[in-house]
Amino acid sequence: MKEQFSFYMPVNIRFGNGITKELNQYVKGNSVLLICDPFLYKSGVAKTLGDAMTEKNTVYFSEIEPNPSCESVDKAARAAREIQAGCVIGLGGGSAMDVSKIVSCLVTNPGSIYDYYAGGNRALESRKAQLVLIPTTAGTGSEVTNVGVFTNQRAGIKMPMVNDCFWADCAMIDPELTYTLPPAVTASTGMDAFCHAIEAYWNKESQPLCDMLSLGALELVLKNIKKAYDTPSDKEARASMILASLTAGVSFSQTRTTGIHALSFPLTTEFGANHGTACSITLPAFIRLCYKQAKEKMEKLMRYLGYSGIDEFADAVERLMESMKMPVRLHQLGVRESDIPHIAEVGLNAAIIQLTPAEMNEETVCGLLASIL
Repeated sequence: MKEQFSFYMPVNIRFGNGITKELNQYVKGNSVLLICDPFLYKSGVAKTLGDAMTEKNTVYFSEIEPNPSCESVDKAARAAREIQAGCVIGLGGGSAMDVSKIVSCLVTNPGSIYDYYAGGNRALESRKAQLVLIPTTAGTGSEVTNVGVFTNQRAGIKMPMVNDCFWADCAMIDPELTYTLPPAVTASTGMDAFCHAIEAYWNKESQPLCDMLSLGALELVLKNIKKAYDTPSDKEARASMILASLTAGVSFSQTRTTGIHALSFPLTTEFGANHGTACSITLPAFIRLCYKQAKEKMEKLMRYLGYSGIDEFADAVERLMESMKMPVRLHQLGVRESDIPHIAEVGLNAAIIQLTPAEMNEETVCGLLASIL
């Protein structure tokens, strides 16, 4: 166990069924920009929350796409500046919440996201707009992290951005918002939460508080994801899954992620996989690889979860994914053997890959990818 460690979590977390009905009392200022994806706007979910904020000037920005581009960020920032937003609300999955993080800063920080991200020469100064994040999926954990992930279309790459201005003032976690998630989204986002938890657990920067949070989150996912997938109306399973997502988010907010997420970037931007699928498809292979150099810790994890060996654990995870109709081989995403060196190269350029408790170089990464082709 580490003799010294730190843990910083400045987010006011509000959890409970129907908690978003209390949104009005947590929003400061009179001018609000609510950011969401087109579905949440067209379905009326966003408008219901907006109407609940009485005496507020609420403007909606719903042009959020998966793997949000810097161009979308700049467009949302212009909308926020036009109304001089005193509060930015991110409603949805990781894409909407990540965009909301940077937009809340760009209300008063001039210029484009490109000025601050991926080679930009400016640093974000203090954020003046309030930031409220409301997840509608049980997987991303973005509501309690200071990380945003954006697609730089100029360079054709997807990269994370870390900044203390990205910590939300308030995260409102309402299980009721996940009741209508389709099975496929339940599966992919739930496995994303599993990846967050296990990557925080085996991370080179892990520490005791994160370990305990991760163990709890992993157990919740394994006990509830298939229930939520098979029976979407199971309210207890839904609440357990979004609690698992939140818990995993708090854990990896302290450690960041590892090789699973590093290799997911090219699988989303170049092969069109959704984020949860792009992460979980390498999960069983990483479980086996990390066991070799983190044997004691991984054995503790297996005992806690009730598995007798690493192969049993990895195989069980793969079978779970298959039972939810998730791809478990790269060729199912359209990846060819000739693509492997490029995927490895992009992944190795992400700094987080070196937080993996295994040797991460061209040989090992290419070998891992080839093993699941």
